[in-house]
Amino acid sequence: MDTFIDKLAQKKNAQEMIRANSAAEAAKMDQMQRQMKAYDELMQEIRRVNIKTAENVDNVRDVLSQCMEKLTALETESGQAEDVEKQLAGIKSLLEERITQSEEFVHRENVKVYRNVQAAFTEELAKQNGQVKPEKGQGTPLWLSIVILVGVVVDIAVTLVPLVLKMTNVKLF
Repeated sequence: MDTFIDKLAQKKNAQEMIRANSAAEAAKMDQMQRQMKAYDELMQEIRRVNIKTAENVDNVRDVLSQCMEKLTALETESGQAEDVEKQLAGIKSLLEERITQSEEFVHRENVKVYRNVQAAFTEELAKQNGQVKPEKGQGTPLWLSIVILVGVVVDIAVTLVPLVLKMTNVKLF
């Protein structure tokens, strides 16, 4: 009789463990879905910043083309080479200043995005560490987090490098 009761108790404990594991897996799945939603929101923010950066590049191009038109108009109007050179130097310094301002703006925006992504990762890591102490082999793998972060950085670089090269008239090929 004792053997029968022991077997019944073991069977009941096994069923409770299965239920607990199912509940834990459901909670983990819910957490991963929330995390994916947060990552999607961050990616949308990165895309918005990239679009804004592209708009700023277009604005800088417009200003540059206006400056070039003014330069050519000044060259044709003025017969004095010294005045034209002084004006050219002034306009070139203005253009360099505008390009520097544009680069600083792009840098600031990229830093903001990077910090937002970093804060999201830190927050998620703190949540994961605070809620459940994952056993070895569970939770979001470190390599996956690194791959996502590298992907974000590559996306930013792929978007910005051609724009900066176009602005500076540098041709690689």
